[in-house]
Amino acid sequence: MNTFALFFRLGLRHIWSWDATDHQLFLLALTVVFTWREWKKVLAMITVFTITHTLSLFLMVYGWLRVPENLVEQAIALTIILTALSNLWVKDHKHLHGLHILFAFLFGLVHGLGFARAFLMMAQGYDSKTLPLLYFAAGIETAQFTVVVLILLILGLWRKFFKTSHAEQIRILSWLIIGYSLSLLQARI
Repeated sequence: MNTFALFFRLGLRHIWSWDATDHQLFLLALTVVFTWREWKKVLAMITVFTITHTLSLFLMVYGWLRVPENLVEQAIALTIILTALSNLWVKDHKHLHGLHILFAFLFGLVHGLGFARAFLMMAQGYDSKTLPLLYFAAGIETAQFTVVVLILLILGLWRKFFKTSHAEQIRILSWLIIGYSLSLLQARI
């Protein structure tokens, strides 16, 4: 198997696996405030997230940044909680969209730190890690897009079939995300 296919598939699997629940929850917390009609904003936000987590992943992989793994895992749980809390506190939809793009940028840096350990284990034996890292990031980006599209479709169907308002859906899911993320945080302390 060539290097591109290998690392692209590893990036896909990294997001689609059960071990990526925290990452999937973060994507849900970011996405729940949008509707299908706003898909371009969502894809732009996810691209910003990918760019920043790829940047911090590069910094960790090349040793320019060192952060203890337990702090990274705790920080990831906090990013999920803060994003879900913003869904409950910020009532202005446009302001919330802007805030989520900012969160995608800032919290992408934190999530990239979490990808570093997994990537380094996968890239052992490769002299240069740059191309494998870019291929891995491309797989992550593709997987994130598919997760976000599924989220938007499922949320739209939920609103349609269960006659739930978008605001009510945001509240329900945000509280569930907060509850689960608090248990993640507690397990990581």
